[in-house]
Amino acid sequence: MPRFEYLFRETTSGLRRNGLVAFAAISTTFIALFLFGLSLLISRQVSLMIEATTGNVEVAVYLTDPVNPDTVSSLSQTLTELPVVANVDYETKQEACERFQVLFAEQEALVDNVDCEALPASLRVKMEDPEQYSQVAAVLEGQPGIDEIVDQSAFLDRLFAVTRVFRVGVLLVAFVMLVSASILIANTVRMGLFARRKEIGIMKLVGATNWRIRLPFLVEGLFESLIGAIAAILFLFAIKVAFIEPLNESVQFIPWIVNKDLIAIIPILLVAGALVALVAGLVGMRRFLDV
Repeated sequence: MPRFEYLFRETTSGLRRNGLVAFAAISTTFIALFLFGLSLLISRQVSLMIEATTGNVEVAVYLTDPVNPDTVSSLSQTLTELPVVANVDYETKQEACERFQVLFAEQEALVDNVDCEALPASLRVKMEDPEQYSQVAAVLEGQPGIDEIVDQSAFLDRLFAVTRVFRVGVLLVAFVMLVSASILIANTVRMGLFARRKEIGIMKLVGATNWRIRLPFLVEGLFESLIGAIAAILFLFAIKVAFIEPLNESVQFIPWIVNKDLIAIIPILLVAGALVALVAGLVGMRRFLDV
C-alpha cells in the first residue's frame, strides 16, 4: 500500500510539474496510435471489399457433349473432396441458357439468336479460398469428359497481387508509425528527466534504487499512453460515424466496417500504446541519466 501511494503521488506530481511535456507525450501517442488504428481499419476495409469481390468468383468446368451422368458424379465427388472447395453445382444446358438470358436481358437480339443446345453444361465450383483456384485445374487435368476449365486466373492473379502489396504497405506504415512514436516519446521522457534532474540526483544521494527512480516515470508514461490511446479510439469512432455510416447508407453494394471491427482493434491499440510507452521510457532513461 505505501508503495502504491508513493507511485500515485510521484506520478501525479510529475504530471502537474511537467504539464507541457506530458501534453507532448499524450499528443504524440494519440497521433501515432490513431494512424496505426486507421491503417488497421483500412486493411480491414480492403479485406471486406476483396471478400465481396471474390465471393462471387467461381471456377467453371465445361463438359463435353454428350454429358455422361457418371462423369458428372465422379468429377463432382473429386472436387467436393478438395478442402479448398466450398460447393459444386451442376449446371445443365437449359440452366446455362436461362442464366445467359438473365445476364444479357437488355440485349434482346443476342438473347433471341442464342441456341441453348450450343451452350455447354458445366460444373460451377465455389472456392473456400479463391487464391487456391489453381488446385482445381491441377486435380482435373487429364480427366475425361472435360472440354475447358475457366478459372479467371488473369483477374484473380492481378487482384491478389495488388492486395498483397497493399497489405504489406499498410503494415509498413503501421510499423513506421509505432517506431516514430517510440522515438518521440523517448525524447519527451528525456525532457522530463532533464527537467527533474536535481530531484533525481537527490533521490540517488539518499539511497534510492534505480528501479525506484524509474518506476514513477514508467507509470507516468503508461498513464499518458492510456490517455492517448483512449483519445485515438474515440477519434476513430467519430470518423466512422461522420464518414463511414453515410457511405454505408448511400453505397450499399459495398460492405463497410462496422462497430465490431473497431472494437476488435481496441485491445491492439491499448497493448501497442503500453509497449511503446515502456520501451520508449526505458530507452530514454538509460541513454539520458543512466538510471
